Amino acid sequence: MSNKSTAVIVVVFLLIGMGAGITIGHSLYSTSKEKTQPVTVFAAGSLTYVLGDQFFPKFENATGIKVVPSFGGSVSGASEIDAGTPFDVFISAAAGVIPQYLFPNKTASWMVIFASNEMAIAWLNSSYAISSPYWFDNLTAPGIKVGVSNASLDPSGFQAIEMLKLAGILYTQYNNSTILGNSGHTVGYFVHQAWGNNSALYGMYNSAWNSWFGLNGTLSREKYGGGYPENDPMALYDQLFSYSYKHGNLITTTEEYGLDAYLTSKSVDYALTYRSQAINQHLYYYQNDKGSNGLSLWINLGNLSSNVVTFYGAVTSQGPGYSNIGNFPGGPILYSATILSSSKNSAQAQQLIYYLVSGLGSTLLVSSDFNPIPSPLLYSINQSVPSLMDEITQPVPSYIPTSSYEEI
Repeated sequence: MSNKSTAVIVVVFLLIGMGAGITIGHSLYSTSKEKTQPVTVFAAGSLTYVLGDQFFPKFENATGIKVVPSFGGSVSGASEIDAGTPFDVFISAAAGVIPQYLFPNKTASWMVIFASNEMAIAWLNSSYAISSPYWFDNLTAPGIKVGVSNASLDPSGFQAIEMLKLAGILYTQYNNSTILGNSGHTVGYFVHQAWGNNSALYGMYNSAWNSWFGLNGTLSREKYGGGYPENDPMALYDQLFSYSYKHGNLITTTEEYGLDAYLTSKSVDYALTYRSQAINQHLYYYQNDKGSNGLSLWINLGNLSSNVVTFYGAVTSQGPGYSNIGNFPGGPILYSATILSSSKNSAQAQQLIYYLVSGLGSTLLVSSDFNPIPSPLLYSINQSVPSLMDEITQPVPSYIPTSSYEEI
């Protein structure tokens, strides 16, 4: 069979699947107002605005199903559920939290991955505005305080760690000949891709990196840490999570949603958080001259294309002892949802997830600067997946590492 014929068949099946999903959705909508049992939800703190203020009220108005939500760090929330706290639905800011904490004890057995997000650098005081493309200078300047979630409790903490490590590779490893994973390509190959094979542009950032962190760099001369070997990709991470932390200039919190309070109280000058958080909490965040995220898609963990996802795997989530989730390969920020095995409201919970990952939820996610996945991804450890979830999802693409969704 030709590739063209295969493509036509795939399109036909997709259209049939979409039609089935629409039919099921209409059926649910037409009968759901008869159901009054509330659905209890634990959701990631970064979803407080889009779900708590937007989606849940609209869902309740459309279906008559009341939602009783709680918000917090995904890791701590999963630990609560695993310890017996009852909820119907769990929504995580890191897909891997669900298999890591809920699958082993059969608290859940499947999940729908429905959106991605991006790491960003945010601030509130305009005097800290980042105008230089060499943003790493701002974060590690003498006396600057940076806020970040504790990686042991909240996904954005270890995602911030991965972002900082990736930045080090992007700015220093243009000629790295190490083969990355099973891609067959070197780390340098991906760095070339990231810079569009523009060695001169890379050279500007590389020079700035070494002029700041190097043995004779500004940080070293000011006796504020620094003094790293030339082209040390771990310099930024180490400077923040080791030197700044020891001197009280890296402040950790239990969840990314509370970082704006640190900025408001002037406890920190910058926060490493999600782009959606920065926008929804009316914070300034580092942008490029086109108004997009100033952190390259190659390091902000928000891109799902094959080469970029492979590059994310060049680093791990390993952090310092005080903020460490484990040594797992880096991956994109993926939001996921599941119905807990103990739920007594499975039918209503299915409707909630259906609305979340389809038209209503997708529209609201976009308006809050999340990136909904057009055809949500399904990951399951057995066959007991609600038929509705099976109808509206597709398998996880093989190039996305299992560490992004199977474990953290």
